[in-house]
Amino acid sequence: MTPPTLPPALEKYRAPGPERLKLYAALFVMLVLSAVLGRGRPGDLGTLETLRRSPFARVMFMDIGVLSTLGALYLVLNGKTAVRVPAALASLFAGSFALLPALAWEDRQAMKRGEEAGG
Repeated sequence: MTPPTLPPALEKYRAPGPERLKLYAALFVMLVLSAVLGRGRPGDLGTLETLRRSPFARVMFMDIGVLSTLGALYLVLNGKTAVRVPAALASLFAGSFALLPALAWEDRQAMKRGEEAGG
């Protein structure tokens, strides 16, 4: 069964390569910058109060856990390096802070294996 055809703008992300590594790096930088530079604003309820008051916030918080779990499962099942299991466990606690570098590492190693096989 052949994979579905993607628009040309997305096709470059299908397989490990420089474009996908750049995407991982950009997402990680934005994540770190948001964590470092993001500050509470006057009138913010805070995390616990927001979770108490807002069903939407509770669902989004649970969704983050679901996505971290799916990312960890994907990494364990599809990863080829020794990093996959520790990184998957770490992603359950640290989310994308662990998952993005692990996915980038997996892609980089896949690219190296391809370079060795091809050259």
